[in-house]
Amino acid sequence: MSLNTLARQFDSLGSSAQLKVSRLALMADIPGASRGHKANIHYAVEMTPEESWELELQRWYDSEHLPGLASVPGCVHAQRYWNYDEGPRSLACYDLVDEKVVDAPAWLAVRNTTWSARMRPRFTATIRTTFALQS
Repeated sequence: MSLNTLARQFDSLGSSAQLKVSRLALMADIPGASRGHKANIHYAVEMTPEESWELELQRWYDSEHLPGLASVPGCVHAQRYWNYDEGPRSLACYDLVDEKVVDAPAWLAVRNTTWSARMRPRFTATIRTTFALQS
């Protein structure tokens, strides 16, 4: 769908909201440990790293964090995007078999590494959202 078509559809809703578009670059796309299983949950984490920490964030996500979370049983698929425009700069998306995956010991172990502990305080404007996927 073109941006113009999307804008016309948005306008036809009669909404007073403003439509904003951001260019996203796919930085990583990793099949999860449970690839082939049905994903029932989409979990998204948006944030902006402190400016001087952008390169370190890229290294952490590529080397440890995203591959580690993708390897957790119950993770069907993991992706990460970089936003070149407005809003949070980093978007990580996980398709999961159920909402309990984010509380599993294996998931928490990846979130609680030394490198993760060094990175997390450098996040700003963090938004975590969980969506139920329809059949």
